[in-house]
Amino acid sequence: MHKVFEYRLRSNRQQEQALMAVLIGTRRVYNDALAEWKEHLDATGKYLSLYTQDKRYNKDTYPDLPAVVVDTTLKRLHRALDRFFKFRQRGEPCGFPRFKSAERWHSIEFRDFHNALHGRYFQAGKQCGGKIRTVVHRPLAGQFKHARIIKRPSGWYLQCVCEVTSEPLPPTGKAVGLDMGLTSLVADSEGRTVPHPKHLKAELKNLAHSQRLLARKQKGSKRRRKQAKVVARRHERIANRRKDTLHKLAREYVNGFDVIAVEDLNVSGMVQNHHLARSISDAAWSAFRQILTNKAASAGRRVIAVTPHFTSQKCSGCGEYVPKSLSVRTHVCPYCGLIDDRDVNAAKNILRKGLDEAIADCPTGTG
Repeated sequence: MHKVFEYRLRSNRQQEQALMAVLIGTRRVYNDALAEWKEHLDATGKYLSLYTQDKRYNKDTYPDLPAVVVDTTLKRLHRALDRFFKFRQRGEPCGFPRFKSAERWHSIEFRDFHNALHGRYFQAGKQCGGKIRTVVHRPLAGQFKHARIIKRPSGWYLQCVCEVTSEPLPPTGKAVGLDMGLTSLVADSEGRTVPHPKHLKAELKNLAHSQRLLARKQKGSKRRRKQAKVVARRHERIANRRKDTLHKLAREYVNGFDVIAVEDLNVSGMVQNHHLARSISDAAWSAFRQILTNKAASAGRRVIAVTPHFTSQKCSGCGEYVPKSLSVRTHVCPYCGLIDDRDVNAAKNILRKGLDEAIADCPTGTG
C-alpha cells in the first residue's frame, strides 16, 4: 500500500519564482495536449495515445520545462481520460477532462528517486529551484516511489509517496458501530457521542467579512489579489482543522476496535437538500470514512459499510420499528421500554448489521 508524507518547503524567492514558472508551464502543456487530443479525435475519430503525444512534447517544444515534468503532466492527462472512459463504460456519471485555469492547477509531479528527499533538502532539479530546504518533521518510511510539489495559500509543500507494508495492531476482540450525524459528528454503539465541531460555522462570520472585502476590490488590482489570498488562507485553515479532527477520531477507533461498522451514505445525493448541504459538507462524512478505511487497512482492522435504511427507526433492543421524525432525538420503544439516544440506538443497529455481514462473508459461516 502507498502512504503520503507531507512536508513544508522553505524555499527562497528565486526558488519560488522557478517553481511558479514550472507550474505555469505544466498547465500550458496539459491544456495544449488536451486541445490536440480533442482536435485529433474530431478529425480522425480515433484516440490519440500517450506514447504518440509524448514524442511531440519534449525539450524542443518546451525548452523551459524539465523533461520529467512534461512526461508526468501528459500521464496526468491520460489518466483523467482513461478514468472518464471507464466510468462511462460502467454507466456512472463522470465529467470529461477540462482545460485547467490557474485556480485549478496547483501541483508539479515528479517521476522517480532522482527527485527525492536527501536529508533536509529536496532535490527538485535546476529548473525547479535546485535543492530546496524542507522541514522534515518526521522520517520517511517504506520505499520511496515519487514526489510532487503542491502550492497552497500558505506556501509550497512537498508530498513523498512511499510504498509501505501494513503494521497490524494487536487484536482487541471488540467491534463498534458508528452513526454519523449533524448533531453529533459520530455516535458509537458504546454510548459515546462526539460533538460536531462545526469548523466552517465557527469561522463563517470572519470568512463572510473577508469575502465582502474581496468583492469591493477592483478586478485585476493588486489589492484584490492580496485579499483573495486572505480568503483562500481562511478556507485552508478551516480544511486543516477539519482534517485534523477526522484523523484523530479515526485513529482512536482504529486503535480500539478490530471491526468497525459504518453507514454507506449517499452523500452526493444528501447534499441536494439545500437546507442541510452546508452542514453535511462541514461534517465531511465521506472524508472521515476514507481516512478510517485507510488507517484500518494499515493496522489490519476491518471496516464494513452497511446500508443505513431504518437504522434510526429500528429498536436495537427488540428489533421492532419505532417511527420518529428528525426532531425526535431520543429513542423510546413502546414494545420493550428501551430508552436511548437516537444516534446511539442507530449505531447499535449498524453494528449488528456489520457483524451479520461479516459472518455471511466467512466461508464457513461461523465467523
